[in-house]
Amino acid sequence: MDWLLGATEQKSEYNTVTPTISSPEAVEEALREAMGVGVGGTTVSAVHACARVIAEGLALPPCYLHRETSGGRIAATDHSLYNLLNRSPNSRQTSYEFREQIGWHLALNSNAHVFINRSQRTGEILELLPIDPGNVAIEVDETKLGGEVRYYLYGMRVPASQIWHLKGPAWLSYEGMPTIKAARNALGLATATETYGANLFKNGAKPGGILSPANGTVLNPEQVRELTEFWNSQAKGVGNAHKTILLPAGVEFNPLASTANDAQWIEARRYQIEEVCRFFRVSPTKVFQSLGSQSYASVEQAHIAHDQDTDAHWHARYMQSADKALLTDTERAAGLRVTIDNRDFLRGTAKERMEYYKNGIASGIFTRNEAREMEGFDRSNDPTADLLTPAVNLFGPDKQPQAPAE
Repeated sequence: MDWLLGATEQKSEYNTVTPTISSPEAVEEALREAMGVGVGGTTVSAVHACARVIAEGLALPPCYLHRETSGGRIAATDHSLYNLLNRSPNSRQTSYEFREQIGWHLALNSNAHVFINRSQRTGEILELLPIDPGNVAIEVDETKLGGEVRYYLYGMRVPASQIWHLKGPAWLSYEGMPTIKAARNALGLATATETYGANLFKNGAKPGGILSPANGTVLNPEQVRELTEFWNSQAKGVGNAHKTILLPAGVEFNPLASTANDAQWIEARRYQIEEVCRFFRVSPTKVFQSLGSQSYASVEQAHIAHDQDTDAHWHARYMQSADKALLTDTERAAGLRVTIDNRDFLRGTAKERMEYYKNGIASGIFTRNEAREMEGFDRSNDPTADLLTPAVNLFGPDKQPQAPAE
């Protein structure tokens, strides 16, 4: 295990197999693909933005380990997993950084892998170590339904119990379906439009064409070379844009390429951003893409829809996968649950929140101290602040609680 973790308590035996990732070049290619590198080595900005939105949406809300009891849900601060999930899963990362990295892997590759380092003596989880996607290979026994899934890390087989495998949308039960592969055509077209724009402005936003001698004059190779060098020095590049060029006598310029307007370049780029957003299930407003005439209210509703249609699904995947991989059957039976608390990021305006608290207190749903805690205030010392106080005009005076005796 020293080759993987350094000095730890874990000393499990591993079976050496032929590495399934055959070369550093193959690893690099897998990583490049997982990071959304498009055709020709160009990173599509819309892909980067969508993946960042998903990763930050998974990382931003706090993550807790709770214990469900007959008296309600309480924080399981006595369990070692609480601090690993809520504060720091390993010596290198905070909880935010850990979940953000996992979010990038899930958004682009629909697969994220975490090594679970357990104490050999107690079975307690000591740390959670995220693994680069290109360093993990998966094999499955396809001879029967529900066959064994085998994981290989750096070509070495690792027990499935020590790999936390998070999956995104999947066609297969044991592996997620990489978004960048499903969206390959859309990403290729987006890359092509970016390349077109780069070359267009590199050439001073002027189309290419043909330089030809008039009256059928034939140029020798030396004259062709000199004419090409002359044209490139006078017309090519942004620095030469809008200059007037005097061609040698008897030479004509005939443009061939279409302009950006002819190719509807701007419209194509806008459409491809929206197309990429469809694959990632991210609202275009989250990647700062305007959809035309929009009011603040419509953008606000789009963000609420994003929380419900995108973030909530990734949160559910993370929580359920963590419950399955990190907790034992005994711990789950004892009521332990991994939770992501996204309530703070779904809060309305101050006016809307005050109206919510007012109605909740008047209906006897929660107490004034509970409302103060939800808003981040200190608890009140008023003894009635911990009592439900339903409104008299709604529920009658007999429903009003009495302050506890001194």
